[in-house]
Amino acid sequence: MTIQTGAVLPPLSLPLIGGGTFTLNAPPPQSFTLLVFYRGLHCRRCPAHLASFQAALTEFAALGVTVIAVSSDDAARAAQSAKDWGIDRLPIAYDFPLAAAPDWGLYVSSGAKPGDPARFTEPAFFAIDRAGKLDSAAINTGPRLRVSAGEALAHVRSRLKGGE
Repeated sequence: MTIQTGAVLPPLSLPLIGGGTFTLNAPPPQSFTLLVFYRGLHCRRCPAHLASFQAALTEFAALGVTVIAVSSDDAARAAQSAKDWGIDRLPIAYDFPLAAAPDWGLYVSSGAKPGDPARFTEPAFFAIDRAGKLDSAAINTGPRLRVSAGEALAHVRSRLKGGE
């Protein structure tokens, strides 16, 4: 399925490491919600990518932005990722259902090495407005070419000023 800018995104409610639940737009963010989908514990590129978003959390918060990392890993693998990668402030949602990946336009890959999950989502980035509508997305077919925290900050700043 292809999702279009301005479309209301599918419902999303996922458990968070450390307890609680992330539910998209409940409550609505002050400005945007950024969903940063990552491959999972087996990913070599994910630690630095998530660490960059964690390092920018203060800047995102000052702009009224909620940032959530999302993976299809189970609770144990997601918690291990957070521990091993030093992600202790960026909220991590887990158990994203692979059956919902087509609704989000996400690519699903199969593990190739021992220790890889059988199937997992590829990286993606979604900027979602207060109404739960898609502002912008970058959906990857593989582990490379991710939206950086700096690019995400620049995008949000531009949008808050009325830019494209």
